[in-house]
Amino acid sequence: MAHSKLLEDFNYLRDHCISLVQAYFTYTNLFNDENRDLLTKVAPTFFSDIADIMQRDWLLQVCKIMDSPSTNRKGVTLENITIELINQQLNVNGLLSTEIRAIADELLKYGKKIKPARDKRNAHFDRDCQVNGLVLGSTTENELGQFFVNLQAYCDEVGKAIGLGPLDFGCGGCKGDVLDFLRYLRERQNA
Repeated sequence: MAHSKLLEDFNYLRDHCISLVQAYFTYTNLFNDENRDLLTKVAPTFFSDIADIMQRDWLLQVCKIMDSPSTNRKGVTLENITIELINQQLNVNGLLSTEIRAIADELLKYGKKIKPARDKRNAHFDRDCQVNGLVLGSTTENELGQFFVNLQAYCDEVGKAIGLGPLDFGCGGCKGDVLDFLRYLRERQNA
């Protein structure tokens, strides 16, 4: 059985990953071609602002799990709950498989592509990027899709390795979610 700190830290990481998937589900169900006219009629500035806020937050939340396992502040080392922290703990417990390491490497490779956007746009207002209109952190739809596949696979493999088992991140909607909100807006528009 894995060390209790590893179990606790992994549960935090997995919960964060589930939140990432849920946020993406909300964003893609709200901001798509099918809803463009509806959202524009209801409150175009509001929904444009919300889309921007959600994009920035999602990028920040993804990058958090890609950070280094620790940060030094004023001579104090603080742990960050990240993929690398979990991998270090797995390694100490003799549970870091080549499969987990390979999936983690793919996730971190994706993170390396998007981190410049977090570092130079979201966390800081980098003058050079702003003045020159540099595009940072762009990925393809395929890379994004593979990120989600890898995120699920990583959490499943780690969950199995430490005795918690896999957990499906699938989002099918629930009462009071974005799908109910859109249904309400459509009903009001047709009333």
